[in-house]
Amino acid sequence: MTSEDDNKHRLKKHKVQRKKQSKRAGSLSYNHELLVKSWNSRDALYQQLFGTPKYISPENYKAPLKTKSQKDGKSARHAEFNVELKNSNLDLSNQQLAIFTYEPDPLRPYWTYITAGLSTPWLQDEELEISGFGLELMIKSPSEADWPAQILRTMAYYIFNHMGTLSPSKRLALNSSIIAGGESLLRNVLIWYADEAPDCWYQLPSGGFGIFAAIGITDEEMRLTESMHEEYGTWCMLQILRRLGIDQITDPTRRPIFEKENITAIIESVKDYAEEFHRAFPQANQPRNGQISEEQN
Repeated sequence: MTSEDDNKHRLKKHKVQRKKQSKRAGSLSYNHELLVKSWNSRDALYQQLFGTPKYISPENYKAPLKTKSQKDGKSARHAEFNVELKNSNLDLSNQQLAIFTYEPDPLRPYWTYITAGLSTPWLQDEELEISGFGLELMIKSPSEADWPAQILRTMAYYIFNHMGTLSPSKRLALNSSIIAGGESLLRNVLIWYADEAPDCWYQLPSGGFGIFAAIGITDEEMRLTESMHEEYGTWCMLQILRRLGIDQITDPTRRPIFEKENITAIIESVKDYAEEFHRAFPQANQPRNGQISEEQN
């Protein structure tokens, strides 16, 4: 268990920045040159971390061309984040969000889906500490499917609409199956650092961002997560999933962990470790320099 105080501090500052920007969203501008440099830098990082995607959605994915006002030397206005989740004809011509899909390989024996767009500096004229919304989201699936891209888009559009962000330890109740219109006991997601992005924090010309995994859990598993430890509940649940061989993979067909053999012993072992760590390092999860920590729930 490691402390991520610096990242929490960045994300805390970023949330304040987003709130200020949201009040002026209608008149914000972006720097086209900075956007394209950051766009290409993120693509290069994805190539380094994950290789070549099997496909990207939408198919016309590319950095936006300069608008007429930009060619004339004027700033381009951008206030297009209010999207309707139920709008099947959503216009993606400006590429606010794309989904990269990677097929399994010997080192990554599962399908990987990751957003590209949440870290895009749409509302920036210059480099800041954090680029865009400060993150990209990933889901790992045991098989190729439509639902990972659907749930990633839903989460991303929520961030766009509310000018917010997500950070590791967050727990989200979906209030429905993780498969839109389908059946699954997984109705919640945990947010944590993606195993495939070990540096936790990556730098673009426009600022930094994190690559975070969204992991599906059941309602009962969510209640266990909330009850295990005030500060390390999410970490505890992820350790349980790891010991059971589930890791960060979201399988909508899986049964609850409580049906596994020796699950009580595993839960108690993880809880004991978290308590011992907390007693030994009581300040490990506290922010530095008197900053207010992010909510864990």
